[in-house]
Amino acid sequence: MGETKRVTGQPKLTLGTVQLGLPYGIHNRDGMPSEERSFGILREAWEGGVVCYDTAAAYGQSEDVLGRFFEGKRPTIVTKIHLNPEPGASGEQIGREMRSCIEQSLSRLRMNSIPVVMLHNTRIMEHFGDQVTAAFQTMLSEGLIGRAGISVATNTEEEYRYLSVYLDHPAYEAIQLPMSVLDHRPVVNGCLGRLAGAGKTVYVRSVFLQGLLYMKEDEVPDHLHEAKSLVRSLQDLSEKYGVSIAQIAVSYIRDLEGVDSLVIGAETEDQVRANLELVEGPALPGRLREEIAERFRSVPEYVVTPPVWRK
Repeated sequence: MGETKRVTGQPKLTLGTVQLGLPYGIHNRDGMPSEERSFGILREAWEGGVVCYDTAAAYGQSEDVLGRFFEGKRPTIVTKIHLNPEPGASGEQIGREMRSCIEQSLSRLRMNSIPVVMLHNTRIMEHFGDQVTAAFQTMLSEGLIGRAGISVATNTEEEYRYLSVYLDHPAYEAIQLPMSVLDHRPVVNGCLGRLAGAGKTVYVRSVFLQGLLYMKEDEVPDHLHEAKSLVRSLQDLSEKYGVSIAQIAVSYIRDLEGVDSLVIGAETEDQVRANLELVEGPALPGRLREEIAERFRSVPEYVVTPPVWRK
């Protein structure tokens, strides 16, 4: 796993804002912040140079909070729409549903055009991929959105099977996917390399696995018992090389060829500042990168797939 860093115009940090609309994360102890606290977090990020913000229609109040805070400003907003077409829906029906979703997001975000809109629920691409793609192309031509994208959900072989042709499609300029020091699947299966070769903008989320990587072994929930030894192993590497777990998690993914921006959330202003320091932090020693690749080569899929965790 190389550490060659591409030079791109994409900001290294994209602030994830699901925490501003929902109580989120396995390590979340404080719940959803108030609007006043949310504005403080956004102000800290904006004044700290963060220009890109990730949200979704499904993230509770997140789009509304962003819309109120950023009214009159020009951030790069990446939002996601969730579609629920009926079996056998026509392209016209899917187009109407997508337009409705995008118009609702435009209203909440208080924007005339959304810089990036991604499909949130990828499963529908198995049966409606062509229709969704055509509708995205229409929205692009009308200027309702700046770029279209796909948010990969789980990194499973099945998901990549039905997404493969669309990840290569020129209509989709932006791709978001989960990846971490424990989850190397987009590298191993060649997806990240393909996206880099096609010039896609790649956003990576879940670098901390919703806070799992921060947990001590005895804090890991019983339903994730398989993660206990992995958390311990990561702690061992941190102590061996004198690099914090947070810096390992960020630098390992940041420096992969093909990664443009890390989507990292924050629950406090201090966390925003800490995340900015992490994304500007040093590269990892080559031997540490090799040990990570060796130790975490075959992590159980359940452990690195938060959407299927039992709550």
